[in-house]
Amino acid sequence: MKYVNMTPHSILVRKKDGSEFKIEPSGKVFRLEEVDEVVGSVDGVEVVERKFSVSSIPEEFNDPEAVVIVSLPALMALKTVGLKHEALIVAPDTGSGAIRDGEGRIIGTTRFIK
Repeated sequence: MKYVNMTPHSILVRKKDGSEFKIEPSGKVFRLEEVDEVVGSVDGVEVVERKFSVSSIPEEFNDPEAVVIVSLPALMALKTVGLKHEALIVAPDTGSGAIRDGEGRIIGTTRFIK
């Protein structure tokens, strides 16, 4: 499997059989552009509506052999812009699929979110 980690962090993955592997950052971080529009205020605090856009599509998104890993916020935002892509784009499950250390910090994942 060809993994492309477009987050700035190493990702520890634990398979169902208990074995683990680490996916190192690719050196490229995928981020969407944010545009905020002030739509009101609550008790003197601005309320904005945020919209996302993609200025350029990473070449890795067009590789049908790749599993591209992005952050969960980036994955969710990608769904709103309707970007066409060939790669499987996923995010690490840092919710119910998270692996935590003794102090509750996330140290890995057992699955990906599509």
